[in-house]
Amino acid sequence: MNHALNETIEPGYERPRDPVEIWLARKWQYILGFAVGIRENFFGIGGNSLDAARVIDAILVEFDVQLPLNVLTEHPTVERLATVLRAYAGRLSGPLVAIQDGDGTRPPLFLVHPDNGQADLYCLLAYALGEEYAVYGIQAAGLYSDAEPRTAVTAMAQAYIDAIRAEHPTGPYLLGGCGIGAAIAYEMAVRLDDVPLLAAIDAELLQSPDTITGSWPDEPPRQQDLPRILASWQERDLVPEDVEPEFATRSLRVWQANQDAARDWTPSPYAGPIDVFGRQPITALPATAVQRVHECGADGRLAEALRELIG
Repeated sequence: MNHALNETIEPGYERPRDPVEIWLARKWQYILGFAVGIRENFFGIGGNSLDAARVIDAILVEFDVQLPLNVLTEHPTVERLATVLRAYAGRLSGPLVAIQDGDGTRPPLFLVHPDNGQADLYCLLAYALGEEYAVYGIQAAGLYSDAEPRTAVTAMAQAYIDAIRAEHPTGPYLLGGCGIGAAIAYEMAVRLDDVPLLAAIDAELLQSPDTITGSWPDEPPRQQDLPRILASWQERDLVPEDVEPEFATRSLRVWQANQDAARDWTPSPYAGPIDVFGRQPITALPATAVQRVHECGADGRLAEALRELIG
């Protein structure tokens, strides 16, 4: 676990790794009243038969599939129940991924994917912020579907704004991201009114650098390497055991598209401040922008710093 968050993460908490596990964890949090790791037993942490029925009803509404009443007895963890639902998960492939509902007293925080296109690294941050904070991740097109990845920062920014406005037509909008996500969030802020927070977050404050695509900038993989790479991700518990074999190919396409987008990006003018947490993002932000740097090193607490800014 990363030092910038471990002060506020319960020992043994294991975060979701894909949109299905994120959706289930959020629903269990809503029904049970507290955050749940992917390997905690539903009934062992206080769930009962009425709670299980609410989970099944929520699955019917979201996935249009009627599961038997005993499904949670046979699949009592988020990890195991997710294996039942992945065949129906196409509707979770859009950009907006609700991670935590919050209590409605603050505007939601929207966190844009890093270079690998995934939003799951923000689950630990949501947990550390506290259940009163609403948090959304934004994932890249083409990661969980056959859609073509977008190859321009501005195109991604506009697509993500459209997705956000479909659910939240008015601000304020709290934005942030790691890696290329910081650049995309920057362009989103340019195009949105009422942006009180624009956060550029060092990805290493959220996760170990040895993750999905950590070594790819130095040595991009070849197509024939992808099955071995996927097996390594599974062995290191970075992706679910039943992830589709195509996921590695899609991950490479998304990563390459994001590399191209970052290389070709010319920042638009922006008058607002940028809050920088940890190291400067590799995707350089404009030198003319007002940057407020927050040290979140070995003794720093990223969630605490964000809570102070959000209120």
